[in-house]
Amino acid sequence: MKRNLVFFLIGISLFTGSIYAQGKVEGNTIRLKGALFFGSLRPDFEKRNFYNDIVGLEYNKEWQNNRGMSLINDLGFDYFHSLNAGILSNVFLGLHVNRFGRGYEWNSYYAAGLGIKEADYRLLYSDINLGVTLSPISNFRILPKYVIRSLGQSLEGTYLGLGAPSYYGQDTKTATGTSGLIGVGFEFDLNDRATLFADLLVYGPFLLNSTGTYNSEQLKIYNGGAVYNYASGGYTFYSEKFSFGASIIVVPKLRLFASFESERMTAKSRSPIAFSVTENGISSVGTLMEFVSATADHTILVSGLKFGVTYDLNL
Repeated sequence: MKRNLVFFLIGISLFTGSIYAQGKVEGNTIRLKGALFFGSLRPDFEKRNFYNDIVGLEYNKEWQNNRGMSLINDLGFDYFHSLNAGILSNVFLGLHVNRFGRGYEWNSYYAAGLGIKEADYRLLYSDINLGVTLSPISNFRILPKYVIRSLGQSLEGTYLGLGAPSYYGQDTKTATGTSGLIGVGFEFDLNDRATLFADLLVYGPFLLNSTGTYNSEQLKIYNGGAVYNYASGGYTFYSEKFSFGASIIVVPKLRLFASFESERMTAKSRSPIAFSVTENGISSVGTLMEFVSATADHTILVSGLKFGVTYDLNL
């Protein structure tokens, strides 16, 4: 359904080209871009930890400190090559990098105790964009694009259980992946200085099937024993994104922009090796839950406000 919508929009643009071939071409340009992001980040690891621990009758509350500021966001460039071919204004190629970090804290509850937990989390992904600019009318542009996203994330957790039994635990999770995605952007010029825009990722994986790796290790040492959980396998993901905002030219070539961003990256491990070992040997229930935790679809949720700047270098 989402793929059909994108193809429909592109098709409408192409078929109306003979009527509205008034796209303005501004020459060959490199557009530099950078932004900061303030908002919420919830990793898929949060739900995976929940299922890791529920088998031991330990209930994790929601992770705290999910809101924060990220200074490296949408950092990169786009190269626009002018075509001046009717409705087809230009083709573009770009690279953008996004980095997020959070220090999460949360509590858990079990039959006769309280868990105090914290974890350092990092998310880094880069997008290679390849697309075209279609200009059906002079002040409106459609930018269908193909995006190759490379993603990496890591978590280092430390856990302390106060009660009966008490425990000390460490948790390490990493995941990497690459996926091909289809997106489309829209731009509408209000006047010579101000522009409204929207950007969407709507379908994937496409052409480039999602590939990657997933690893999870968790060790808990109790005053009466220990539990070791392990999972390792492939990792796949796709993304759905919606953003909208506005930009304004403050001086020639320099533009400020602000936007609201909402993105949902759905991920899971593929064909993992998973097991859970206690002081009494392999735990069949623990092994099953470790497998379920790794292979279930869970989401990385990013939402908030972005403020940034672009600068055009005309070639």
